[in-house]
Amino acid sequence: MPTSRELLSTVLQRLASDGGRPLPAPDLVTTGYPSLDRLLAGGLRRGELAIVGGDAGSGKTSLVMGIAIRAAVAGHPVLILAHESTVERCWERLVSAESGVTQVALRTGILPSGGVDALKSAADVLRRLPISVERAPHGPALLAERLDAGELPALVIIDGLAAVDQPPRPVAEAHAQVVRLAKRAAVDHDVVVLLTAPLTTGHAQNPPPRPTLHEFGVLGAAACVADVVMGIFREALYDDAPDVAGAFEVHVLKHRAAPSAFTDLHIEPGAGRVEDLLES
Repeated sequence: MPTSRELLSTVLQRLASDGGRPLPAPDLVTTGYPSLDRLLAGGLRRGELAIVGGDAGSGKTSLVMGIAIRAAVAGHPVLILAHESTVERCWERLVSAESGVTQVALRTGILPSGGVDALKSAADVLRRLPISVERAPHGPALLAERLDAGELPALVIIDGLAAVDQPPRPVAEAHAQVVRLAKRAAVDHDVVVLLTAPLTTGHAQNPPPRPTLHEFGVLGAAACVADVVMGIFREALYDDAPDVAGAFEVHVLKHRAAPSAFTDLHIEPGAGRVEDLLES
C-alpha cells in the first residue's frame, strides 16, 4: 500500500501535468447524464457515499438503474443490491430502462409496435455490460458482512433504504446505521456507494415544495455522513397536467466539492427510463 507521502506525490503529479492544466481525477465514476455530471463536478467519485431521495414513486430506482447502465457502458463494473424487489424484477427494471418498453408490457407480454426489436437490442446490451444483481440482506449487520465479504466493483448501488429493518431497534436507527456502514464501505474499498432513500416529511402543500436536506431523516446521518445527497422532484405525482408528465428534477442538496444546484432530466412514464434533455 502506498505511503501517505507517495499518495501526495501522485496528487501533485496529476495537478501539475505537462500540459499545464490539471488532469481530471482518475477515480471519477460518471453517471452518464451530462447535465447531472456537470453539477457533480465530473461525476461520482470513488471513496464517497451518494444518496438519492424522493417521495414514493418519484423515480429513485429509475434514476439509479439508468446510472447503473450508463456507468457500465463507460466501463465501470456495477453491483446492484436490491432490497425492494427480487433479482428477476430488478433485471426487468433494467430491461425496461434500456429498451423503453413499459413495465406493464413486460408483465402482460403485450408489446407495442417495435417492442420485440427493442427488447432484443436491450438484451444484447445488458448481456455485455459488467452489471451484477443480488438480493440485499435486510439487516444492517448482514449488509455490512456482504459489503466486507470481498472486493467490490467501482459502483455499488443499494436500493433501497426503506426496506431495511432490525427489530426491536427503531427503524430510523437501523437506517442511520446503514448510511454509516455504506460510507465506511465506500472509503475502505475505494468504491462509489449509491443508496436510495425515502423522504420523511409529509407534504401538505399542493404542489409540494422541492426536497430539502432535512427531509432525509435517518437521525441526521445523510446530512452529516454522505458526500453527495440528491433529491428528486417529480411534479406529475401532484399535478396531472399533460405537460408535466415527464418532468424530472434532480436537486443536488449536498456536495462536498460543489454548490447546491438542480437540473432537469426527463422520465418516460411507465418505462422508468430517465434521459438527459441535453442528449435529445
